[in-house]
Amino acid sequence: MTELTLERYGQALVDQTARFAETAGRAAVDAPVPTCPEWTLSQLVEHVGQTQYWVAAMVEKRASDPSQLPTSSPVLPADRDAWRPG
Repeated sequence: MTELTLERYGQALVDQTARFAETAGRAAVDAPVPTCPEWTLSQLVEHVGQTQYWVAAMVEKRASDPSQLPTSSPVLPADRDAWRPG
């Protein structure tokens, strides 16, 4: 059985985020999202990015209190080239 260490979880997150970014980079920004019919690709990219921003802030701060969480999220850049991971 494979041990799921913190390092493996972290690497899986990096790998899956890269795959998501690569896939999103090949599709039309207004493409519908099959599993979320009311959403476009750009809305999904913004949602995933904001979620990862929020979770990263929780981990970095080791937040144990909701008041330590971010109260705002970044907005998806209009320039699609800026969607790439930095």
